[in-house]
Amino acid sequence: MDNLINELYYGNIRPVEQMGGLTPEAAAIMKRVHENEDRLEASLNEQEKELLHTIQNDRLDATCIIEEKRFREAFCLGARLMMEIMIKDDNCR
Repeated sequence: MDNLINELYYGNIRPVEQMGGLTPEAAAIMKRVHENEDRLEASLNEQEKELLHTIQNDRLDATCIIEEKRFREAFCLGARLMMEIMIKDDNCR
């Protein structure tokens, strides 16, 4: 157990990399998003493009924070489930 915790802490285990690629549905949605962003950006002047990029970067930052929080909460829930199983479930001993 101690080795697994160290590996995770030092970044040798990266759960996000093990998720795999996008599903076909998500890939199609992302393709549409990028196409629409490109169309919108082509119609903007430089000041508007700068504002669009600021919005996109802020949204990405917020998404990263939210995803990290979700990971922590899910990890803690999994740990609590394992503790409950090991403490209360006689079938696991």
